[in-house]
Amino acid sequence: MASFGSLKQAIFDKQARTQQYQDHIRGLNAYDRHKRFLNDYVGYYGGEKSSRDALPVKTDQDTLREGYRFIRSEEDDMNPSWEQRLVKRYYDKLFKEYPLQCDPYFILDFSIFFFS
Repeated sequence: MASFGSLKQAIFDKQARTQQYQDHIRGLNAYDRHKRFLNDYVGYYGGEKSSRDALPVKTDQDTLREGYRFIRSEEDDMNPSWEQRLVKRYYDKLFKEYPLQCDPYFILDFSIFFFS
């Protein structure tokens, strides 16, 4: 049977650990507190990493970097994969937003900026 002094000491130690943990948590910002809670949760419940997280992910930006060409040919449009459709859609959008000006009769008059 535990004595009253050892029981009192055990309760005091538990309260001190709880207070120390709460003081530590209050001192963290929201992101660090979130990471700490997740690590505590995984440590307590023993989570496993899924095999899906380990696979490399190919994003749309990676697809555009691989397949984009400034000047497209008819052969580029023949491939019906989703990557080529995405690249073609991006190319068409760029062509509409930023048309190339190749007009030899286009002259910009800068005299309005210098003589006003």
